[in-house]
Amino acid sequence: MENTGHFFVFEGIDGSGKSTQIRLLKEKIEELGVRCMETKEPTDGPIGSLVHQCMTGRTSADEYSIAALFAADRLDHLLNESDGLCGKIQDGITVLSDRFIFSTYAYQSVNIPLEWLIQMNSQATEILRPDCHIFIDVDPEVAMERITAGRFHTERYETTEQLTKVRSRYYQLFDRFQGQESVLIVDGNQSVDDIAKDIWQYVAPFYDIAETR
Repeated sequence: MENTGHFFVFEGIDGSGKSTQIRLLKEKIEELGVRCMETKEPTDGPIGSLVHQCMTGRTSADEYSIAALFAADRLDHLLNESDGLCGKIQDGITVLSDRFIFSTYAYQSVNIPLEWLIQMNSQATEILRPDCHIFIDVDPEVAMERITAGRFHTERYETTEQLTKVRSRYYQLFDRFQGQESVLIVDGNQSVDDIAKDIWQYVAPFYDIAETR
């Protein structure tokens, strides 16, 4: 698929600060007069809402069923006729997504064979490939401190032990998909402004802007 707009995905363990950086990047892109939208996975659509219920424990499901729901939600996210990402990008809109395919691989391959997950999501990866996966790397203990300080409850994968495994998985995946996927690793232990500068330095050339620190 030839993109008219751009597609940037933000990745990282829970508590890494993705939401803040998505907001800041959106502001920078819109200052250029470029249309830009935020989105996330799982979505707020019908399938994504069921995923959220599974993640918070309101609905019981096994790991394979949850993984299948994630894959179905992703396809709907891309192809939905009313607000699918493929249509938005074809219309020239830059899309910033909080999580995409690497989240599925990193989080769910802790309990499910990676090859099964790759096969389950193969259609989505053929349909749309991000311009870049922006990985904000933070220490799992710091991430857990942020999570517990800002919420009344934690989700299925939110323990220090689990986040440590997931962070390690991310790096294994980046090695495996080197040359296939574009990945930017950003030090998430910096200040919010310095993280944003690192991201913008990479993203600016997509809009024919040379940015220096």
